[in-house]
Amino acid sequence: MSDEEKQETQMSDEEKRQAVKKYFKEFPKGAVWAILIGIPLILLYGLGIILIAIGVIMIWSWSKRPTDAEMDNYIAEDLSKAESKALQKTSIDESELVSEAVVVTGPRLWNTAGAEILFKKGKDELLRFTPINISVLHLTQHQIVSYQACLDLLTGNLLNESTDEYFYKDVVSVATKTESNSFTSEKFGTIQLNAAETFVLTTSGGTSVKTVLKDPKLIEIMGGGDIPTTDAERAIQVVRKMLREKKQT
Repeated sequence: MSDEEKQETQMSDEEKRQAVKKYFKEFPKGAVWAILIGIPLILLYGLGIILIAIGVIMIWSWSKRPTDAEMDNYIAEDLSKAESKALQKTSIDESELVSEAVVVTGPRLWNTAGAEILFKKGKDELLRFTPINISVLHLTQHQIVSYQACLDLLTGNLLNESTDEYFYKDVVSVATKTESNSFTSEKFGTIQLNAAETFVLTTSGGTSVKTVLKDPKLIEIMGGGDIPTTDAERAIQVVRKMLREKKQT
């Protein structure tokens, strides 16, 4: 890739990060106040016109934020990069894979490595948030290789990375479970989850991959809405299928 192409790619990513920030930005209430205050001041040395112009520009800029669908595309692009990063971190060649990767995601309001916590309910009533707690599972001939990280959508960085490997013969369960957990959030303090729907892959040695998918308390903190769990359900189906095949051989 030439220096010019690299620069174009970098600029494109920078524009994407700015768009992500705009998506989560709240409506600028100050713009409304500027317009309301400016109206009676129109005749006072043009000050009112300046205030109204500032308010209009602020609202116009806010209106140019991405749609829910565009935001989903940005998230999908970053998750795809996480799949590639998982291969690099675990030193796996793509030719070793026997199935497509599965990615499980959920909110990450704790252990964010300093990433800013933002969230928004879209017009479709679905919650979108940053950072995102991700678990990538790559399936090879003999093992499940897991990669877990905190995806910061504002920067595209993958934080708090960890990897592990599990032989198929050692995996005893892959399912979603309802669990109680307590987390300390940098933004919200102690968060007590009493009905956390959680993706769990457990081995005979007791080790596991865990990703909190959603919980009524988390949804309440983020202002209501819903968090889809279809990725976790798909992951369970893919892993269970592979386990059945391995047990039959």
